[in-house]
Amino acid sequence: MNNTGEISDGYHTFNELYEHRNLLFLNLCKILYDEYSYDIFWNNNGDCEGWFCLYLIVNTRQPDGSYIEKQISYHLPEEYKKYIYFKYKECAWDGHTSKDVINLLKDFSA
Repeated sequence: MNNTGEISDGYHTFNELYEHRNLLFLNLCKILYDEYSYDIFWNNNGDCEGWFCLYLIVNTRQPDGSYIEKQISYHLPEEYKKYIYFKYKECAWDGHTSKDVINLLKDFSA
């Protein structure tokens, strides 16, 4: 069986890209927590052994001016837990999908 993590696009392997993603998200969370007091928490939701979930809570403005709390989350390998200092919170996943996260990240950067 092939190790899909070593598959490359000619520039990066999947393993390298995931390491980039993990570190970028972790650092984004640290900046937003330290500098802007964003609510960030982690948990071991039990569905992925060797991984934990890191949640970033984003308040999105609605057309009527109100705000709705939404989540951006990623599973990170246990080895990254040593870099976090966010609080532990029992799973409060809001049902978001990968597409929801992509759209929130696009909105966040606009």
